[in-house]
Amino acid sequence: MNPILELAKERFKGKKVFAVMSAKGGVGKSTIASLLALNSSEKRGTALIDLDVYGNSVLKLFGIKKLHEVSKEGIEPFKIGNLSIYSVGGLVGDHYVVLTGKQEGGVIESLLGFTNLKDDLVFIDTPPGMGEELLTLKRILKPEVALVTLPSRLSLKTVEQMLIYLLDTGIKPKVIIGNMAFLETKNGLIYPFGNLEPVLKLGEEYGIRVEFLPIDPSIEDFIGRIQDYSGCIKVTLKRIFVS
Repeated sequence: MNPILELAKERFKGKKVFAVMSAKGGVGKSTIASLLALNSSEKRGTALIDLDVYGNSVLKLFGIKKLHEVSKEGIEPFKIGNLSIYSVGGLVGDHYVVLTGKQEGGVIESLLGFTNLKDDLVFIDTPPGMGEELLTLKRILKPEVALVTLPSRLSLKTVEQMLIYLLDTGIKPKVIIGNMAFLETKNGLIYPFGNLEPVLKLGEEYGIRVEFLPIDPSIEDFIGRIQDYSGCIKVTLKRIFVS
């Protein structure tokens, strides 16, 4: 028996968990997970957990540069209003990390097992790909999933592989999000990745709802203070996901 794994399972018992996933990197998972959690925290206590051992993008989005405090109850969260944030980066600082697959799993189990998790709704920002992080997460819980892709054909082919894997293991994503799908201009909409039909066909083929998010160049001004952003991406996500 793995005591830390069992502790992690106990921590998440009875929690509603929503994981933002993609097999493709650079599709905007961390931004989407952060904005979803911020939207939820406007109404209730919410947790956001960054499982990316290498990127720690969530902390960078919120401008958090300190380390987690640890009490006798576990790893204490960073607090942004009603939002509690946990991250591997809050344990190791802003340093690169090199780990074997087995070590990755141990780090994730420890973060999930030792968090002082009080909130009943949890959003998880997962790393890209289908590695040890995904396997470890599945050993602990069965989350609802938002699968994120760009509308590009390369991204879609990669993400479909993850979709098939999730379905084969009994997890049907709640929604497929086509991120950075269009840009609103004074001359109308621009579709930088072309026609959105392939994303719609993917959702139709597997019976999964598809939603699209716009491009908002102004969001770059909020890196480091994403909690202050209230633009069109956040508004659209509020419509897509109602906790």
